[in-house]
Amino acid sequence: MATQEEIDAARRQIERLRDQHANDVIALVRLVDDGALKGEAGDRLAADLRAWDQAFKDMFTRALSLLDSLRPSAQGKGAAPR
Repeated sequence: MATQEEIDAARRQIERLRDQHANDVIALVRLVDDGALKGEAGDRLAADLRAWDQAFKDMFTRALSLLDSLRPSAQGKGAAPR
């Protein structure tokens, strides 16, 4: 069972990864939209990037929801390990 400190650390890590991912995908979409890859291939790549972005957003949302459902263990300051 995770302590509240571990749950909080996991939340911060997931939020950091979510924000980093969003920035990276936005940069890629902008490159494609600005003409880095033209034509049908560029259109397909842009659509794939948007789908990938949505899938990752959903994954991060599910991960954060899972953390919200956890009940921290009583182990921590002053508690005896099992």
